[in-house]
Amino acid sequence: MKKALHIVCLLFVFIANAQDSFELAAFAKANQAYTAENYDLAIAGYEQILKTGKHSAEVYFNLGNAYYKINAVGPAIYNYEKSLQFDSENIDVINNLKFANQMKIDAIEAANSESLKSDLSSFVTSLSVDEWAYFSIVILLFTILMAVLYFYAQTVGKKRLFFIVTFLGILFSAISIAAAFYVKDSLKDQQYAIVYTAEFTTREEPKEKSAPSFTLHEGTKVEVLEEFNEWALVLLSNGNKAWMPLDKIKKL
Repeated sequence: MKKALHIVCLLFVFIANAQDSFELAAFAKANQAYTAENYDLAIAGYEQILKTGKHSAEVYFNLGNAYYKINAVGPAIYNYEKSLQFDSENIDVINNLKFANQMKIDAIEAANSESLKSDLSSFVTSLSVDEWAYFSIVILLFTILMAVLYFYAQTVGKKRLFFIVTFLGILFSAISIAAAFYVKDSLKDQQYAIVYTAEFTTREEPKEKSAPSFTLHEGTKVEVLEEFNEWALVLLSNGNKAWMPLDKIKKL
């Protein structure tokens, strides 16, 4: 029995190693095709890797580059955005995404909101969950230090000072932790997509015969607010909303 179990374990290890070797070989082959400017072959190679379930910033980045080379703006932007989901601070991806966005037809200005709530939300979401978590840890450590100094302070003035700073540290720690949860919930609730059709006139209602709203072009990033009968209610960065078929967009 133990021998059979040992054989099964070795078999799983062999299959896993073989799968990794296949993916590395496929990635290298796709890279060679890209270097040789055979972008269609490179795209097919990267797409095949993704079909095996191997998703990484590198694969999506290279796939975005290949689509960019053939002027496929929608797929290029989509894959750059996917790459950033795995590595949000990759400068190369960020720069290439900027170039790809310049190929878009739609130039949508973000809505200017003067409300305090909107400004506060923008500030909170400007940092990632991890950044807020690190910030809260630093503040918490600083607060603990202030509490220790308060305990050992010899004068009333110093005790008062350290007490106030400790209280503020506790307050800011709680705020930063709450901000981290807010960002996490915001990311979980938001669903973005890229327009994948050359041109489409959105509708005021989720049906073809509905009154037209505005026209979107390939590569535009939208937020999916709602889905109904194979239609999606999309929101633009300028605040405009309309309906378009789900098969005209690709969710990130």
